[in-house]
Amino acid sequence: MAGDGREYYPENIPVAESIRKILRHLPSFSDDQYYYMAERRLLVLQVSLPDEELRLFLFISRVTEEHIDALVNEVIPARLALTYLLRSKIEIGREIGRVTDEILTNAFSGMKSRLEAVLRRNGIDLEEKQSYRIMLVEAEDRSMEELEADFKASLCQLMHSYSDVMLCPLLWHGRGLVIMPDIEEIPEHPIREHEHCMYQILQQWQKDFSKRHQVTLDCGVGDMHLLHDLLKAYQEARLALSYGRTKHEQGFFRYYHDCGIVRNIFAGGVEPAFEFCRMALGRLLDYDGENDADLLATLKLLLETNFNYTTTAAELFVHVNTVRYRSDKIEQLLTRDLNDPDVRFNLYAAVRVREILVDMHILPSGYVGSVSSHEKLRNHEEAVSH
Repeated sequence: MAGDGREYYPENIPVAESIRKILRHLPSFSDDQYYYMAERRLLVLQVSLPDEELRLFLFISRVTEEHIDALVNEVIPARLALTYLLRSKIEIGREIGRVTDEILTNAFSGMKSRLEAVLRRNGIDLEEKQSYRIMLVEAEDRSMEELEADFKASLCQLMHSYSDVMLCPLLWHGRGLVIMPDIEEIPEHPIREHEHCMYQILQQWQKDFSKRHQVTLDCGVGDMHLLHDLLKAYQEARLALSYGRTKHEQGFFRYYHDCGIVRNIFAGGVEPAFEFCRMALGRLLDYDGENDADLLATLKLLLETNFNYTTTAAELFVHVNTVRYRSDKIEQLLTRDLNDPDVRFNLYAAVRVREILVDMHILPSGYVGSVSSHEKLRNHEEAVSH
């Protein structure tokens, strides 16, 4: 357990919920003290290292109070061994973190090294001919680093609950990342005998995990791909996550194939999506940047309200005539008839694509504007509204 309350378990061994509750509610005590739960007849000793957050706990059951002192002396050699174990675990953990980051950077940053070879060299053995999906997990109100231990342990429990299920839970760039085989494509897989398929089980895991830690988890799942194309699965999961985030959904479990027209726009990669956005909104974005204007925000609200000027004005806290002026300016800049349903459809798709590109940190969220032109535009809008 870490000093900030995070829990760490052996990743391949399920931990009983009763042990989790004990760990979560342990009072603070030092290595030369003990904690005794009389009703459980449970003795708990602690092993820690100076300047390190992690510590180990030794649980001894069926202990009566009169035997505590004798037991504490008897386990001195065991506590010494645990001290060495803790030091080794910390050092190995740091090395694993470094290697994991190297693996995922190689895999998902567009480098050309073969992913399966990189994974295998570092102890992650995936089948080349098997298809895999990636699920990305993000907590809205907590850091995933705080939840790392139980994130990994709870998914490992699923593997033990459903025989032969392979899940590879990792943490990278502040998100949970799960590599998993496509169970639906394996007719003889044991999990298909259960009432729920793997993805329903994962959705239930999401709900249980969120409730246990009082957090809101968002999940994005990519389509299946062979191992050498796992980068595509990652990009799809990332898109599914950004799609839900930019719609301001909470606690969603979204699949890439449920991203509608946006999925088709991104099908060729980020560059075609960027080009689509630029072609549709480029002149508007340039004008906003040069004049520090709000035409893009106005267009988005107009599209979402079916060009209801009154509602849009209320949302923007401006006069309705200001919205009319901006609408005319948008139409003039884009040289498009904003009453045409096809034009509106394409513009809204472009607005959504831009939001996703910003959320994925591919586009910056702001722009550089001119103070003088900003004042000039504001003065003109105020004149129009009056």
